[in-house]
Amino acid sequence: MKKLSLLFCTLFLLGAICLPAYAQDDYEMLENGDFEEMSLDWQKYYMATVDYCETAHTGNGAFLITNRQHSTDIARQYITDPLEYYGPGEYEFSAWVRLEDADAQPINLMVAIGVYCESGAKHWFSTDWVTVTSEWTYISATRYITWEGELDEAEFYLVSPMDGEEDQTKNFRDLLLDDCSMKPVDFDGAPYAPQTTEAPTTEPVTQTPTTEAPTAAPESSAEPESQMTAAPEEQVTDAEQPTGSIGTQTLIITITMIAVGIIMLGCAIALTVSYIRGKRNEASK
Repeated sequence: MKKLSLLFCTLFLLGAICLPAYAQDDYEMLENGDFEEMSLDWQKYYMATVDYCETAHTGNGAFLITNRQHSTDIARQYITDPLEYYGPGEYEFSAWVRLEDADAQPINLMVAIGVYCESGAKHWFSTDWVTVTSEWTYISATRYITWEGELDEAEFYLVSPMDGEEDQTKNFRDLLLDDCSMKPVDFDGAPYAPQTTEAPTTEPVTQTPTTEAPTAAPESSAEPESQMTAAPEEQVTDAEQPTGSIGTQTLIITITMIAVGIIMLGCAIALTVSYIRGKRNEASK
């Protein structure tokens, strides 16, 4: 009986070893958040001019945003499929930003997550306003993100204030963006597996703005409600979205786990039968 128990423990440990272990970076929802390569994952907004440059926070690349004429005239990335995959819950999101001109006066910025439902419901979750200078500045927050019904679209973007008339010399200065991130908090399942696409040879696509800028910092709240005090209108985009598949990697992991379970069950049955036969043989003697 002791040998049987030992064998069961060994099989259990082997099964645990076969289960995948994921690092926190495996749950990164943004593609090319470090801007180390050209891609269409990041899109410029409205009249902004964007380009990849070497003035980076880390690594060798960053996003340069110039010719800004709107409060959300910065950059954004659609996160509809990974957000739908992970579901409602706590998320941490962040970005490193600085003014391109070393002599420019500071401005306020926030990182925002827009969540739009097929029912027409809209939610916004954001960081607080952060003063950005010509030095790299970290903007981050952890928010409980939720929505009702079917998720239609979600996006990660940045916002600057709009104080009355849009004053380009005051709020719309040229920016450098780098090391953007968004991850679910305390998620321990298989990471979302995005579809892979080839790197483009052209600059990101222009999108026409349909949003209004927030005018004040969001109020703190323990309730899972919108974190921005002024809501942009629903975004309309022609950007192509992924299909939402969990991906080949997740399928392989699932099949492997099932196979390990079947093997362990077969071994347990075989050992049980062998043990019973042994007892019967001892009784017949």
